[in-house]
Amino acid sequence: MADREAWLKALARVAEGHDEVGSGPCPVCGRHRLQLRYIVETSSRVGYALFWCDACLHGIRVSRARAPEGFWTWPLDDPASVAGVPDFTRDD
Repeated sequence: MADREAWLKALARVAEGHDEVGSGPCPVCGRHRLQLRYIVETSSRVGYALFWCDACLHGIRVSRARAPEGFWTWPLDDPASVAGVPDFTRDD
């Protein structure tokens, strides 16, 4: 299992545009199957991020995350925003 710091570094690479979603290696299994979903307040783009690997189903949840401009977001007040997110093991 990877530690939270490894996951946060991988998330930063995606958020800063160094890696695209799905292209960076997973901190747990090394496969290039990372997924990211920002569930935020629409006006502020602040909420939380779900970041996981579709291959091994490990990941993290980051509270008080701001979605970078250009990233797709889902509304915080809509329960359907988590639809399709697998029940992944959180390496928090």
